[in-house]
Amino acid sequence: MAIHDAYARLTPYELLLPDAEYPDRSFPGIGAEAEERGMDAGNPAAFVMLGAVQGALAELREEDAGSGAVHDHGAVLFFAYHMWRSGGEVVLARRDTVRELLGGGARSKGVRGGPSWATELGGRAGYVQLPRHLLWLEEARSVPPESVDGFFWVGDDAGVLHLALVAGMRGDRPGYAVVPVPPQPLDALPGWESGPVREGGADFEARLPGAELDGLLGIRTPAEVYRLAALVLGRAVRERPGARAPRRADSSARPRPSALPFAAL
Repeated sequence: MAIHDAYARLTPYELLLPDAEYPDRSFPGIGAEAEERGMDAGNPAAFVMLGAVQGALAELREEDAGSGAVHDHGAVLFFAYHMWRSGGEVVLARRDTVRELLGGGARSKGVRGGPSWATELGGRAGYVQLPRHLLWLEEARSVPPESVDGFFWVGDDAGVLHLALVAGMRGDRPGYAVVPVPPQPLDALPGWESGPVREGGADFEARLPGAELDGLLGIRTPAEVYRLAALVLGRAVRERPGARAPRRADSSARPRPSALPFAAL
């Protein structure tokens, strides 16, 4: 097993936090204000309008001032809040699993014949971490591709799935890029499990030089993000992998491990 399949790496959720007390200092007030004002904190547009969110964002922006960080603070705070609220689920998708799912070798059956996806994933949130440097975000020919670290997901109480890719997490620079995609009904996810979903090319085909030699994969369209999420979350729902304790950081652990419990697929 590759070392990067053995433990979860430091997550963008953890990198966002200026200190360990930040969630307990900032997040309870968000939920309290949303309830008091009768606003849906599961709606990203309503979420960023909350005064408690603006206060939390101000602290993050002050922390990052002058650092060159590339966080989209509003987008990532939405996912971080819901991860904290729901217990912070982290799933490590191993290289073989991702290749199997995205290569068409297996098709997730989701939860057909049982509870709906809205029942299974509604009111939950988490982060799916992908194998290092396997998937690449290829937005435009004029923009260099970025390695995709994983994706945040939130299943809101209205049965809608919110997704955002995280790319560009590198040790030689601060921050990372957050790329939200339009929301989808949770119960529509099974329809994204089968391709093709990319026009003018094979799903997840990468155009990086030498991509075919290293088996690299690319993401260019929101539809591919939906398919990725449907396949990986469907496998997680079906197999329900048990949580593992976080790996203790030491000098031999490269890259730095996450301090959050994780489940491996």
